[in-house]
Amino acid sequence: MSDPDSLMMISTATVGSAVVVTVAGELDLHTARELMTSVDDTFALPDLGGVVIDLTGVSFLGSSGLGTLAELATRAPACRPGAAPVAVRLVSPPENLAVIRPWETMNLQQILPLYPDVTAALADLPR
Repeated sequence: MSDPDSLMMISTATVGSAVVVTVAGELDLHTARELMTSVDDTFALPDLGGVVIDLTGVSFLGSSGLGTLAELATRAPACRPGAAPVAVRLVSPPENLAVIRPWETMNLQQILPLYPDVTAALADLPR
C-alpha cells in the first residue's frame, strides 16, 4: 500500500490467478512511476493469469499516467520471457470523466478498451 500522504494510493488483491491493482487519486508525472513499479512487481508473480488495473478511484489522469498505462498494457505480454503472456485489463466506469475524457481524447480505446467494472475485466481475461 502507498504512503497515505501521497497523491495516489495503490492496493493489490489476488482474485484467482489474477491480481487487481486498485488506483485512487492522481495519476500523473509525479505518481506514474509508483504505479509502474507496483505493476512490474505483480508481473513477477508465478502463475499470474492477468492483471486488472482499476482506475475507478482516479481523480486526475495526466499525460504521463496515460503513457504509463499504455506502456504497461502493451509490454505486459512480453515481460516474462519463456512464460505465458500476461493480459492486462483496465477498468473505469463511464461516469469517471477524469479518466474517460483523456482516454477518449487520446483515442486509446481503439488499442486498449476500458471495462466498466472489475467483474467484466476479470471475465475477459484468458482462461
